[in-house]
Amino acid sequence: MSSRVLILIFLMILIPISANAADSANDFEVELLPAEGQQSFSEGYFNVDAGPGQQITLNFRLTNTSDEPIELNAETVDAWTAETGGILYSANADLDEEDHPRLTDLLIVQETIKIPANTVEIVHYHFDVPWDASGTLLGGIMLTTANNSQELSMEPLNDGGSNYTFEQLGQQLVAVKVNMPENSAAGFSLGKAQFDSSQNLLTMKVANGNSTVLENVQGTYTIMDKDGETILNGVIDSFAMAPKSDIRFPVDLKGHVFEEGKYVLLIKGSADKKEFFAEEKFSVSGTPQAAFASEATAPEASGGNFLPAIAISLAALFLLLLLFMKIVKRNEKGQYMNLTDKNNLQ
Repeated sequence: MSSRVLILIFLMILIPISANAADSANDFEVELLPAEGQQSFSEGYFNVDAGPGQQITLNFRLTNTSDEPIELNAETVDAWTAETGGILYSANADLDEEDHPRLTDLLIVQETIKIPANTVEIVHYHFDVPWDASGTLLGGIMLTTANNSQELSMEPLNDGGSNYTFEQLGQQLVAVKVNMPENSAAGFSLGKAQFDSSQNLLTMKVANGNSTVLENVQGTYTIMDKDGETILNGVIDSFAMAPKSDIRFPVDLKGHVFEEGKYVLLIKGSADKKEFFAEEKFSVSGTPQAAFASEATAPEASGGNFLPAIAISLAALFLLLLLFMKIVKRNEKGQYMNLTDKNNLQ
């Protein structure tokens, strides 16, 4: 056997070992166990094909890699879309779509998991897919170390993606994605553009009406004035959206301050390779400087607060004047009596 072949075999063995031995952010490791309908065992999360009414069984192995016992808090979380794009997971996600199933309504987890030092714990969970469910059911199980004193959030680490394999110090997500036949035809859409002069902020409504995940929304945009002159161009970096979600996406104005007037926002892009185009008009009724100035002068324009202050000040001044006059009269009387006494002595 040639030396080149031996090197190739050695590399094939070494690569998986290196991946498994990679440093984790925490003192515990999560290993998924085979699930019925699992698409791939190398993705690092549960990506399961299922049908309505089917029972889903989730098993995973938790390993305590430290020399001390650890305690994990577990909670079921739902997927939602951040305003800047990207899928986040929370137990208190504000979801508007009541007809779309939520994992937090289906899966009840053991709240506390205790693992002795250098040992392994097998976790088992079950839930039933609703009979009327369609599209994608997306959520997960969030594991957080019980001794963590800080309130952890995914938002600072959001990269705009689906975040199926999210992990940070003290916390790790076990994402659960259940794929069912898609019946929704609402699709992806762009809505009204709005400009906030006080913040120099332009936002546009972006909606994923499908009950499936949008993995890749991207595009370009152009802003023109009413005469058709281009003000600026920009790129919308790729981001993902949770099923049945909508956001007010902020358009990057690159520091440009708009004058009062009417403008047009043109956006061209694709959502999971399906092209879209939108033309939305918006108006700017005041520059940020003017808006801040009006906010600063607003209290002075309120007569209800200004008049009582004047009345109180005048009353205080009048009382001080009376007190001063009383003191002056007392001094004059005392001086008169002293002079009279002297005259009597003479």
